[in-house]
Amino acid sequence: MQNLASKKDYLLVSIIGLIFAAFAVPILENIHPDFWRLSFVNLVALMIGVPLFANFSIWIAGLIGAKHPSIFQFAKYAATGAMNSFTDIGIFNLLSLVFQVFAGGLLVVFNVISFLVAVTNSYFWNNLWAFKKNGSQLGISQYFRFLATTIGGVAVGSAIVYFITTIIGAPSGISPQLWENIAKLAAVPTTVLLNYFGYKLFVFK
Repeated sequence: MQNLASKKDYLLVSIIGLIFAAFAVPILENIHPDFWRLSFVNLVALMIGVPLFANFSIWIAGLIGAKHPSIFQFAKYAATGAMNSFTDIGIFNLLSLVFQVFAGGLLVVFNVISFLVAVTNSYFWNNLWAFKKNGSQLGISQYFRFLATTIGGVAVGSAIVYFITTIIGAPSGISPQLWENIAKLAAVPTTVLLNYFGYKLFVFK
């Protein structure tokens, strides 16, 4: 049965899985759920388990994509999106953990910093893999179109983070660390869909 996934796709999703796993560590360290302990065994499980899952997922997407190529493209976009979300959230949690800040204006600064790092990383991955076409190349003007498309995402995301963490505040029984991550994740579905159609129709058309 035909499969659109190539050796290059498997290699790249393996790298994505490793990056995803690496940035999961500061998130788990900040939230500190009961099941998590920073140990060699847990680190190895993350570094092996996540890339294996990523490879399985792209294999399934490649099978489906043989009949519906847009599904395979969206799967690649979703893989880069998951990696960049964890890059974003991982840096956000790392800064929050280091400076022990869980609400207020400084949290918005952390959100902007983590976003800018993640969006630059996202540009390279989307341009050279997810939306790659023959003759694709990196360009300053294209990068600024990419940045312009996602700037609305960071505005919406930062507003949601600020509103949930600072205006609403953490409910009783939920730690500020967990609550800030709930706020961060609440913005993901909207920004993922807006960015996907913006990239497809405007940036990498």
